[in-house]
Amino acid sequence: MARPRRILRISFNPAVLTLSVALGVWLGFIAISLTAYLGYQFYMADSETPVAQVFTPPPASAPQPAPTPPSTGEERLQTYEERYNATQRADNERLERLEEQRRLNDAKCQFWTEQYRNAPTEKAKRNMDQECG
Repeated sequence: MARPRRILRISFNPAVLTLSVALGVWLGFIAISLTAYLGYQFYMADSETPVAQVFTPPPASAPQPAPTPPSTGEERLQTYEERYNATQRADNERLERLEEQRRLNDAKCQFWTEQYRNAPTEKAKRNMDQECG
């Protein structure tokens, strides 16, 4: 005996469908936001402890007083500018040394330096100064 087929009737209500989709989007947004916030909190809380436990500063040759943190914004800005300028000076000095090494290792500079050593003439000196800077 065959069973009679049952017909499934689906009612379609646009207002209920629209409200259901809107509620789903909002709940999804809240779930993603909460997950991101909790993940960030977990990451930040987890990342501070191991670094402090693992990192050991190198032994200092002489005890140095601990720097006092600047109390005002202007002092912090001044400290930042001093450190920035010191870093810039160190970078500029390093670049100047590299440029000088590059010029002194240049084939033309070496040639005219050797010429000036062998025969110290005015032309050899002028060419050596021109090529070696």
